[in-house]
Amino acid sequence: MEFSDILEIIHPSLAETERKIDESIKSDVPLVYEIARYLLGGGGKRIRPSLVLLSSAACGLTDGKNRIAAAAGIELFHAGTLFHDDVVDQAEFRRGNASSNMVWGNKPTVLVGDFMLARGLELIYSCGSLELLRVISRASSRLAEGHVLEIMSERKMIEISEDFCFSVIDHKTAALIECSTETGALLANSSNGAVKALSHYGHNIGIAFQLIDDALDYCSEENKFGKKTGQDLAERKMTLPLYYSIENSPKDVRRKVIETLDKEDDLDSSEIAEITEVVSHYRGVDITKQRAKEFVVEAKKSLDAIAKSDYKESLDNLADYVAERNF
Repeated sequence: MEFSDILEIIHPSLAETERKIDESIKSDVPLVYEIARYLLGGGGKRIRPSLVLLSSAACGLTDGKNRIAAAAGIELFHAGTLFHDDVVDQAEFRRGNASSNMVWGNKPTVLVGDFMLARGLELIYSCGSLELLRVISRASSRLAEGHVLEIMSERKMIEISEDFCFSVIDHKTAALIECSTETGALLANSSNGAVKALSHYGHNIGIAFQLIDDALDYCSEENKFGKKTGQDLAERKMTLPLYYSIENSPKDVRRKVIETLDKEDDLDSSEIAEITEVVSHYRGVDITKQRAKEFVVEAKKSLDAIAKSDYKESLDNLADYVAERNF
């Protein structure tokens, strides 16, 4: 099933959310709107606001201004973190376009990122729930911790393991996706059981989403993926496809890969190609995709606690889409 088909059931609400997003990034400072619109207009699946809307509807709340405000707020919060990501990572591209830090520089990019985080929080606040603020604040702190974990790994301040890689995913990606589904359930004043079920669902598809993203970095067509393939490797990020391949390779291959990754100079194209071949040969991508499917199975199980509806079916289909996507 196509992604657009899955979201057809919330299409009017998503359109309203887009209007709220655009309204919220308007500023008396023209450059602020220009930079914010550049990122938000550059594509993106709107996974997080879609999950807010689907989760609230699956719990019985299908209309109202608060669900639109919360969906827009979480997307603005997510977009703000992307601006900061690009500066920290010195990224050159975002969703197939030159990243904002390449176009306008680091200072305006960081400041507009701050602006979008603040506007996102303002929208969450407008929903009138301290619990929602607690949930988004918790996700925010986990995101920050995830970035620090990555920096620690780049500087060899921590031992890399499978658990470490999952910890980064849990903090950097799963935290905000889990926040999205939990927010939807809270908006609908759901039972503790439903809130926990949808939180669990979001956590697991968040991990699966990032696992597939990490796998696609080694095997996707660049024009479909929306970013330069091999970027994680070029930035020396130890994601699970690489980790599993190193673990499964003979000692001599493992030693050569680690020596290449440990060198001071930037990796050249031949070195990136060589390591990518190791990942392919020792099935790092296949193993990662299989792990993603395991998390999707867990996500779908958690939906057993939610009453049957077309919205629940869309959440179920969305979980399958996450595991099967190729861009």
